[in-house]
Amino acid sequence: MGGKAAILLVLSFSLIFLVFGHRFNRLSTDSVDNLTDYYIQTKAHNIAVSAANLAANKLFLDKTWEEGFEEVSFDGGTYNVYVSNNFSASGKVIICHVPPGNPAAQKTMSLPAAALSGHLHHGDYLGPCGGLAYDDKIATIVAEGTYQGVTKVVTVDLRPSFFSKFGNYYANISAMPATGDTFNGPFHTNGKLTTYGTPVFWGKTTAKKGLKKLGSPKDPKFYGGFESGVDIPLEFDTTGMRSAASTGGMIFKDTTNTNQKTDVKLELISDGNVKYSKKIGAGPWSPTVEVPLTTIAPNGMLFVERGNVYIEGTLKGRLTVVASKMGKSGCGNIYQTDDVEYNSNPKTDPNSKDVLGLVAEDNIRLQYNPQTKKKDIITQASMFALNGNIGPDNQLVHNDGKLASWKILGGLIANTTRVTAHYSGSVPYEGYRFVHSYDDRFMTYAPPLFPNTKSLEIVSWYE
Repeated sequence: MGGKAAILLVLSFSLIFLVFGHRFNRLSTDSVDNLTDYYIQTKAHNIAVSAANLAANKLFLDKTWEEGFEEVSFDGGTYNVYVSNNFSASGKVIICHVPPGNPAAQKTMSLPAAALSGHLHHGDYLGPCGGLAYDDKIATIVAEGTYQGVTKVVTVDLRPSFFSKFGNYYANISAMPATGDTFNGPFHTNGKLTTYGTPVFWGKTTAKKGLKKLGSPKDPKFYGGFESGVDIPLEFDTTGMRSAASTGGMIFKDTTNTNQKTDVKLELISDGNVKYSKKIGAGPWSPTVEVPLTTIAPNGMLFVERGNVYIEGTLKGRLTVVASKMGKSGCGNIYQTDDVEYNSNPKTDPNSKDVLGLVAEDNIRLQYNPQTKKKDIITQASMFALNGNIGPDNQLVHNDGKLASWKILGGLIANTTRVTAHYSGSVPYEGYRFVHSYDDRFMTYAPPLFPNTKSLEIVSWYE
């Protein structure tokens, strides 16, 4: 029995070694296969990422670019890039693009009609994916990287950024931020940022031409970070706003067809109504009309053609008011005649949807009158002065020795800065002191059709 037992023991161990040896060989083979598969998958992904970056750079330089790339050889594989871009002028067709070999990455796109046949040939179909609505305010990049038969997809959405996201924006700064000044929200100048002493910047701060520090100590506080070389030109197209006002809002203009100046008084009412009257040239003011804001401007756009706006009151709803010059001097200004505030203050009601944009082709002024003289004033809005600046009338800068507060919730976007007070040394003694709070909603929630930046920025990157 001892010999038989020994033979059985040897046979048993031999069988065990054969089974485990086979498993070890299988594991080694699987490890090599998994490594190879991982390598292929990673290469395809990296090719797609590289293609997406190349396309994004093209769109940063030219937001109307839509040609894409077709079967470009890269790093041992190939890539295709399709661009859905309604910022270009071409006629467009909405399709559902289904990447070959990766149908889960399908994306609704708006493409030139000339590109339609090629997309339908490889499985795309007309209409949005899943019947969902298409956002035509976004440019989309679909980058497909292919390596050894594996395709990976990177989808990038870009859109213009609204100027209302800035707490402060100035094409150039004539009055330097100094010790005692505090700035909330994103801050940008398209010139050089020169500071004196220790001003405080709570939001991300950017400047096209760098930073110059003066004073003692030379120590500005950038708690949101500082970045140089950022180019954001100050511009907007009034024709788009006028068109929106003509279709879903209201245009105030000279109806005599003699291109006379048109001035408009607006009083915002807390129940959602608005009172208005207008004056053509040197004529009298028209009778005041009161209507619901949603009736006079369903899309929230009021546009004054060749004129000025005088505004006050409490807003319930969403509204953008534009004062345009259209080549006529003495026009394109907005004058705040008393407090302008929201019916629901977003600082106490985070669900507030009340939002106001004041857009002037020239200046925005706090008007000198009995309601403003020597009085604290409230402005809740994002203010945009394309060719001028934002500040009080000259008489209010003097203000008879009174230093009042201008309490602003929102943003100041202007061509340059404006003196708001007179100083004794570094201490203001008359005029207005800015008490500025940033409306955090403006990072993602803009007034209707508010001016946006020239270039696009990435709002999502999906791999």
